[in-house]
Amino acid sequence: MAAVSQPGSRAGLITALVIFVVLFLVSTVLFFTTNADNKVKEKQLEVLCKKYADVIKTTEMTDPDFEAVKSLQSDPANRGRSMFDIMRSQREDLAKAITGQANTSPAKAVESAATTVQSANKTLGPAGAAVPAGSLNNAIMVLAAAIVERQTQAEQLKQQMATCAEDLKKQTALYQKELDQHRVTVEAARTETKTTQDDTTKYRAGKDEQVASLEKTLADTVEKDRKALEDLNTQLTARNLDIDKLKKDLEKAYSTMARFKVAGTAETTIRRPDGAVSQIGTAKSGTVYINRGLGQQISPGMTFEVYDKNEGIPRLQTNNDDSLPAGKASIEITRVSPGSSEARIIKQSAGSQIFVGDLIANLIYDPNVKFRFKIFGNFDIDQNNVATPQEADVVKRLVAQWGGIVTEDLNIDTDFLVMGREPVVPNIPPEQLKDDPIREFEQKKAEEAHKAYEDVKNKALELHIPVLNQNRFLYFIGFFDQAKK
Repeated sequence: MAAVSQPGSRAGLITALVIFVVLFLVSTVLFFTTNADNKVKEKQLEVLCKKYADVIKTTEMTDPDFEAVKSLQSDPANRGRSMFDIMRSQREDLAKAITGQANTSPAKAVESAATTVQSANKTLGPAGAAVPAGSLNNAIMVLAAAIVERQTQAEQLKQQMATCAEDLKKQTALYQKELDQHRVTVEAARTETKTTQDDTTKYRAGKDEQVASLEKTLADTVEKDRKALEDLNTQLTARNLDIDKLKKDLEKAYSTMARFKVAGTAETTIRRPDGAVSQIGTAKSGTVYINRGLGQQISPGMTFEVYDKNEGIPRLQTNNDDSLPAGKASIEITRVSPGSSEARIIKQSAGSQIFVGDLIANLIYDPNVKFRFKIFGNFDIDQNNVATPQEADVVKRLVAQWGGIVTEDLNIDTDFLVMGREPVVPNIPPEQLKDDPIREFEQKKAEEAHKAYEDVKNKALELHIPVLNQNRFLYFIGFFDQAKK
């Protein structure tokens, strides 16, 4: 390759440099010119965007309503019209549809619609109907439905009125027919009444004579019966005197027999043991054996009170109802064998111990004698402070089950009187009973029960019959703790 000459290379370089500088200057001028134009256009765009943002937002341009108005521009009738012009025409048409007048502002159209709804509700108030506010379409539909309903009701009422008129016509005709029949019946009754009155006059005249005769006969009979009644009263008075005399003689006989009754037999009977402990079982079994068995009226379930063989059975404290004859233990027969019976210990006093030879007693039980018991009053066997006749039946059942005899009478042959809880007479001032007949009745009933209780108790004391309250009785038969279970 031939080498380039040095003078030619410089000239080319300078030419290239000049061309570069010229191009740089031209591009710089174009840049600044273009930049100035862009700033002006940006400023114009900013002003234009702000102007259209006050009219419609970008988000609203995607709204279905905007698209619906925009689609109206494609209608040949709206060619060349702006969307604003189309919307203004729609608003004017809507205001005219509401008020029926052209050139009405939307605010006045809304106000007119609200006023119309209020006026309609005020008019419909007495009829019990109303139209909803806020929607003319709903208001018109409600009014249309109400009108149709009223028309339907009016038609129904017309039909009902026609039916009622027809029924009234039939009822009137029926009533007229019945009235005519009634008139005929009344005339016949009047004729029959006159005939009956004539017959009655004749009949009364005949009966007056019969009544006079019967009155005389009745007067004679009454006088005869009165004399007979006086004779019977005289005889009754004499019989009552005889009865009173016999009662006094009977009481005198009871008193005489009581004087001859041996004193202290009750004490002897109560303190006489019915047997003894013959053998002690193991401590773990809690059983003992007594010297009473088959053939001696012993049965499973009977209870006995155990007393110390040295101290014996305690005396009967007649003046102290709270003195109870509790022993060292209570036992219940579980098995009866020849010559002996097995019993379980159901209660034992603290610190006490049962020994062979300790005495056993049950007031009801006696292998040779059947004692007679009079059970009186209401009992509280389960100790719940409520005395009932049913619990008195429990006592009677125990007496009969364990060999005693329950008697209804209280006489010289009675061995023991067992009395229940003493009736309590409430202390109520008389002025409170005047206006309360129920409390007055209960007061009188309580007084009668207390009097009967005292009468039975006093009669037993006169006949020297031992009197036991329920707790003493239960202790003497070893059943006190069993009764509370």
